[in-house]
Amino acid sequence: MDVIITIISFIALISLIVGIHELGHFSVARYFDIHVLKFKIGFGKELYSFQDKNECKYSLGILPLGGYVQMLGENVITEKQNGSKLINKKSYLDATLNERAAVTAAGPIANFLLAIVIYFIISLIGTTHLGSYVGGVQQGSLAEQAELGFKDKIISIDEIKLDTFNEINIILSKRIGDTGSIDIGFIEEGSNFISYSNVDVTEWLSASDQSNPAKSFGIDPLVPPVIGGLLEDGPASRAGLKVGDVIHSVKDTPIQSWIELSEILSNIPNETVLISVLRGNNTFSYSLKTDSFDQNGLKKGRIGIFASNDLDQWPQEIVVKKQENLVNAFLSGFTETYKFTNLIIVSIGKMITGSVSAENIGGPIQISVLAGSAAKAGLLSFLSMIAILSINLGLINLFPIPVLDGGQLLMIAIEKVKGSPISDNFLEYSLRIGVLLVASLMIFAFVNDIVRLI
Repeated sequence: MDVIITIISFIALISLIVGIHELGHFSVARYFDIHVLKFKIGFGKELYSFQDKNECKYSLGILPLGGYVQMLGENVITEKQNGSKLINKKSYLDATLNERAAVTAAGPIANFLLAIVIYFIISLIGTTHLGSYVGGVQQGSLAEQAELGFKDKIISIDEIKLDTFNEINIILSKRIGDTGSIDIGFIEEGSNFISYSNVDVTEWLSASDQSNPAKSFGIDPLVPPVIGGLLEDGPASRAGLKVGDVIHSVKDTPIQSWIELSEILSNIPNETVLISVLRGNNTFSYSLKTDSFDQNGLKKGRIGIFASNDLDQWPQEIVVKKQENLVNAFLSGFTETYKFTNLIIVSIGKMITGSVSAENIGGPIQISVLAGSAAKAGLLSFLSMIAILSINLGLINLFPIPVLDGGQLLMIAIEKVKGSPISDNFLEYSLRIGVLLVASLMIFAFVNDIVRLI
């Protein structure tokens, strides 16, 4: 079932962001009366196609990994076409340089507009986020140097205000590879005053794991001890614990986080313990015997429960709910798109300089895994994934590489400055280089995907 969800979500995601991209090219070409010969989503054998009254063919390819819009003038007109109505149609080459630039830029612009619309919808519907509370501080970490403690609330990083844990990761990810200081603003548990601290970094995480900046900084999120699932016939299930229960204490020791719960249970294998839980407004106590499992030669305890990832089950004081009115949701569409666009640009720049590892580049396999995970997490998570990948597609296509939209815009700019068409030889060699670069990037991304699976 998971495989089916992954495949369907991947096809839907790629088809949408590619379709919107190509629709941008198509719509502006039609606006300038440039005749479009073909609009295709996917590559390879055609699964379905039809032709409209304007002699434009629409089709779906068997491989949902791209698409294209073919305009008159972008290929050699065959003898059959010479005798058709197409001979009197306006071609891409007949269009002015400004019209051609508008058609070329319309694809990436459409991707940014899709992201804006998605973030507008998400803001209007409303979202629930994990709050920016510290659930644990790793020994010897930067977080410990910054004197952060359990249940402290981080309110700013580098003077950028925040209130969700996801924002901690986003802001810290922009500091990967940096040398300097990271400034933290936080409110200690039980205090109403803001404290500030800073830590010095040198080429931070350049040679370390970059997948989770907050964890690398030494911060664990505050995950409450809420039961999200029970192992069938496990100790907790047999004793009568239920999904949604909040573990209040173990052996009379108060529990405030899932990390605390895991640490206590792991140290008591095969022991009978008294566990107190909150269920609604009532408190229940259960006596049960822990199971044990082997970890690196040591026996560890467990009771067969899983943490809840349903934020609606979590205590309201540690989650952040956001929902905007129509005007603010509209503005949020732009601000969120700008935020992630800026993050991606910074990351690409650091990847080029070597500060950020190129291993972060993912191909179709990685995208399909992320799409499947997002789809299973819910509609809003899937929409967020679509928005981020749409921004990625828009930005990548603006790279000044021949065969990409950015490369075509560069050629149009050169032709405008030069005052005459670019030579065929220059175009041919630049296209070859462009194809080589894009193919190399695709192969590298695919290899990264394979390495992740091994």
